Amino acid sequence: MKIFKLLFSKIIVIILLFLVQVALIFLAFTFLEIFPIFQLFSVLISLMIFLHIVNKKESPEFKIPWLVLLAVVPFFTIMVYILFANTKMSKKDSFRLKTIQNETIKLATQNKENCLPFLDDNFGLENYLASNGCFKGSTNSRVTYFKIGEDFWKDLLTELKKAKNYIFMEYFIIHEGQMWNSIHEILVQKVQEGVEVRLMYDDLGSVGAVKSSFCKKLQKEGIQCYKFNPFRPVVSGVHNNRDHRKITVIDGKVGYTGGVNIGDEYINAINRFGHWKDTAIKVEGEAVDNLLALFLELYDMNAKSSKDDFEKYFVIEHQVFDNAGYIHPFGDGPKPIYDEQIGENNYINLINAAKRYCYITTPYLILDYNLTTALRNAAFRGVDVRIITPHIPDKKMVFNITRSNYPYLLKTGVKIYEYTPGFIHAKMLLADDQIAFVGTINLDYRSLVHHYECGAIMYKTPCINDIKDDFTEIIKVSQEVTSTNFKMSKPALLLNAIIGMFSPLL
Repeated sequence: MKIFKLLFSKIIVIILLFLVQVALIFLAFTFLEIFPIFQLFSVLISLMIFLHIVNKKESPEFKIPWLVLLAVVPFFTIMVYILFANTKMSKKDSFRLKTIQNETIKLATQNKENCLPFLDDNFGLENYLASNGCFKGSTNSRVTYFKIGEDFWKDLLTELKKAKNYIFMEYFIIHEGQMWNSIHEILVQKVQEGVEVRLMYDDLGSVGAVKSSFCKKLQKEGIQCYKFNPFRPVVSGVHNNRDHRKITVIDGKVGYTGGVNIGDEYINAINRFGHWKDTAIKVEGEAVDNLLALFLELYDMNAKSSKDDFEKYFVIEHQVFDNAGYIHPFGDGPKPIYDEQIGENNYINLINAAKRYCYITTPYLILDYNLTTALRNAAFRGVDVRIITPHIPDKKMVFNITRSNYPYLLKTGVKIYEYTPGFIHAKMLLADDQIAFVGTINLDYRSLVHHYECGAIMYKTPCINDIKDDFTEIIKVSQEVTSTNFKMSKPALLLNAIIGMFSPLL
């Protein structure tokens, strides 16, 4: 299976298509009488694709790389575009997912009151999310913040053991080892107790991390397990649409999300890239409905099961929490399932809302024009903008593209830090001691456009103090990057800028 995935991966197919183009050009020049026909064919197809790209309702960052390639290597681009540009799921799956979304949104919002008065001048944050089909926020939910994967893991095991009705889990990566084994033991025990256990993991995200028989083995144990978007040896852009979410929901009363996958590096049981810094949150109360709805929509679409009785999973009367603040868990995903780039726009809204400071952690920093402008404008307004990225990379090329963005941001007053102990995988934003975001969304094109993602914004929740303390500790152990100590040659900056320009196509 790994060999098939490699053979049908984008990079292998692109190399083969490039070699095909070279061969065709060679043949056309060898047999000069067919060259005009070859050239006319290329021009006509190129013109059709040019018009298709121009008329697409996409960002310039998506269009420009395709147009550049089309002008430079037209025949090669024609083949790559036909194979990879279509990221739409089938009409049947799209209709099913929309139907599930409509049903679960109603159930997730049935008990929630209007949060707008509580949000003061920040009501626009809730308005944006609610108006784009992302349920409603809650002022009756408790949030616990975990500043490290180990703390999340311990708490998760405790809550899993309490499950009486169901356990739903959805993760981008499951890697067999100490963390998974401890979870698996509880899941098997709960199945034997009559608890409904559902598990979904991303097929490509977990490639090499679990055996090919992993899913079937769990199904035999009574765990309703599915691979999301299973790999098939068909070259298609749909393979870009991965499930990057991390969600656990227990009995509709407790929910988790954040950056932590299920793997030993996330709890520092193994050392891959120095100290692995990750974060997560636990949600209790009515906001759990949002995470439950997000799980059900992708799980049922992927399982292709008969109509599910969604209503039985939603709690009618949640526990009441006083002075709990506001939290709004939400989801994001590729077009046409999600019309808006909700994850990116949420980041921009939060950056624009900052008045005194805005702190951000992200493992990857590959920004488009809109995000870059928001960060620069905030710095120009006098907001203390700080971005923390890894010091030890997990992907060297992505790390170099990340670092190539530093000089442009530094010129405007944005402060950049690298997490010296190792790799920071947390995706967080904190502003003005009042607003925070914790989730799965990286600041790169794949997370913001291609993947199914999730996260939660919080306002005046007590745990924001914990998030602030954690940011303070992160910055203490991080190395500030300045224009004087930053080192990258001009040719390297140019090369990475060019590679970064084509990131929307990857």
